[in-house]
Amino acid sequence: MTSIQTVSRSARFGLAAVSFLAVTAPAIADHSGHDHAGHDHAAQDSTGHDHGTGHAKQDDRAGHDAHAGHGDHAGHDMAGGMDHAGMDHRMPDHLGMDMGNTGEAAMRPDGFQYKRSANDYVMPDVTLRNQNAQKVNFAEMMAYDGPIVLNFIFTSCATICPVMSATFGQTQEDLAAIDDSYMMVSISIDPEYDTPRRLREYAELHAARDNWVMLTGQFDDIFSVVRAFDAVYKGENKMYHRPLTFLRRGKDTPWVRLEGLLGSEELAEEYAAVLRPEVN
Repeated sequence: MTSIQTVSRSARFGLAAVSFLAVTAPAIADHSGHDHAGHDHAAQDSTGHDHGTGHAKQDDRAGHDAHAGHGDHAGHDMAGGMDHAGMDHRMPDHLGMDMGNTGEAAMRPDGFQYKRSANDYVMPDVTLRNQNAQKVNFAEMMAYDGPIVLNFIFTSCATICPVMSATFGQTQEDLAAIDDSYMMVSISIDPEYDTPRRLREYAELHAARDNWVMLTGQFDDIFSVVRAFDAVYKGENKMYHRPLTFLRRGKDTPWVRLEGLLGSEELAEEYAAVLRPEVN
């Protein structure tokens, strides 16, 4: 059954987009013009599988020789990072294209809407790396018996990712007030560029708490996760990926899929609804 539900518009949503874009430019400038060929995701890691809830001290230098000698990044031209964001990073043909999902639509007063649907996903048994360069078995991480809030982003994105990441950052305190046992997960769809170090800088930019894990890895492993969540973007350029947010109450509960941009107020409301469905 499909229904239209009115959802109050978050005043902070517009501020998230404006304020975040104001601070994104220098962050992109920091990473401009680097040669990607030398980036090896096999950076230093800890023994065993770490779920990423902690700030490890190891220096994630493996595969970052391209950075040597650059010194102060502040003088880099912003155009380099923007050029990377706009590059035609084509998705392999065998991945297929997502034709979209049907679901319940939640309408905001501004005329924009996001779609809500419940889905069961099978998690792939792949090893990724978090922002601290620690190995993470993705299937084991997703077996966490607590709330998970998840999205797909990439650090050089200049379209929807800044808004999505700002929403995650600004909602951390609100989610903790509802139930602080949640884990946030952001997965890069540009793993060849988004090294653990770049993800760590991105996490710092958004004041990520210890329970916000950012993941990268080998291309095929990342896109096995993308396929698992039916999040393959339309077209051939990752810039056209859709704004998707996934929430789940526990390991044996279905995922709630939200397709569309949300403000922090909407995300907090959806989180509360997922945790306490009997009240909503």
